[in-house]
Amino acid sequence: MISDSLCAVLSIPALGLVSLVAACASNTPPSDSSATPKETKAVTGTVAYRERIALPADAVVQVQLSDVSRADAPATVIAETTFTAAGRQVPFPFELRYRPDRIEPNHTYAVRATIRGEERLLFTTDVAHHVITRGNPDEVSLMLVSAGGGTQPPSEAGDLSGTSWQLEDLGGAGVIDNSMATLEFPESGRVAGRGSCNRFFGGVEISGESIKFGQLGSTRMACPEAVMNQESRYFQALEGAERYTRNGDELLVYVQGFDKPLRFTRMTQ
Repeated sequence: MISDSLCAVLSIPALGLVSLVAACASNTPPSDSSATPKETKAVTGTVAYRERIALPADAVVQVQLSDVSRADAPATVIAETTFTAAGRQVPFPFELRYRPDRIEPNHTYAVRATIRGEERLLFTTDVAHHVITRGNPDEVSLMLVSAGGGTQPPSEAGDLSGTSWQLEDLGGAGVIDNSMATLEFPESGRVAGRGSCNRFFGGVEISGESIKFGQLGSTRMACPEAVMNQESRYFQALEGAERYTRNGDELLVYVQGFDKPLRFTRMTQ
């Protein structure tokens, strides 16, 4: 082997120069120009539902891994995969790759999934499937529930039209006593109510059990800070609403990123 000191010699005979240079080059450490990609890990599992219903040809499956630590803010998506059923039926395997350096040990992470087809929501997760941190697994089996579109034709907003509801629980956070947050459906396609302090109004689309609120407008009264904070969380929750269920005088509105639904009781007219 040719030593580094020899390679450093400045005055060498011309004869054999080429072979000496080649030998020196062979001693040069390899360049670190190709950086190693950051390490990734994965959450894996399956997506299925219990109903014996074939999916339409255009069905699209979406699975997301999100940070759901803050109940008063929308979930932060960490990883996502979307694919078409392409004639296949459940169960569908999935893999969500994520970077460990984006994971906080004291945060809570959950996987959720939806299946859409024929321009509407067909199936969705209705419970939080926690993963990664706090002793939770890296593999989950998601059992979706019908959002209405998979088992019955779309219904009109008249299902709720003319009803008024009082908020009893804001996604597991309760509500401030006497704050009177409400949800009203004065006519088909319209929504109104009280946010906790201010009155609000806007549009709503309901198909089966799927519900989506349009941009909400509101008055601009000032109230105590705690009441205003609750109102802000309530409005954010409505913006993320995906589906609802109604059981007599109880109304549950399920919100993306919330472990528990918004719970309402019917108000007498």
